[in-house]
Amino acid sequence: MRITIQPLILSLKPCYADLVFQKLKTAELRRRIAPHIEDRDVFVYVSSPTMALRGGFRVGDFWKGTPQKIWSMVENLAHVEKQDFDSYFEGKTVAYAFEITEVWEVQKPIPLSELRNEIPNFTVPQSWRYVREDELGFFCEIREQVKESPEYSIKKTQLKHNQYVSVNR
Repeated sequence: MRITIQPLILSLKPCYADLVFQKLKTAELRRRIAPHIEDRDVFVYVSSPTMALRGGFRVGDFWKGTPQKIWSMVENLAHVEKQDFDSYFEGKTVAYAFEITEVWEVQKPIPLSELRNEIPNFTVPQSWRYVREDELGFFCEIREQVKESPEYSIKKTQLKHNQYVSVNR
């Protein structure tokens, strides 16, 4: 039996969200992230100018290490230039990355105005946040609708187990 873990909402810039939903970006980089991130559902909110919930994914492996170590592990998975990576982690001694698996996408992105209509206290995450108790039903319903969609079998992707060994779990 699979234990359900509280999902997250993650903000991504449109260019990175496109790469996730095209299944080209298979690792996400973060300066901080929730504990016990493995095997967790993540909903993707696409930031400005899109400003909409587009879908989500499941987290596979999780890596923690120095920025140099993380870069060596995910440079071909994160779809980010080295210069942008270095700038993002400048001054940091610890970097986090996680594997993106089971990507799914809603048929039509849900704009921020509609999210706020459905969930009056909906707040956009600056980076990421947990799905709140009052939002859980709405997000679970979206996830179930995607699972039942005939396109889901085409859009769903399960990545092969990553070749890298997790560090400092």
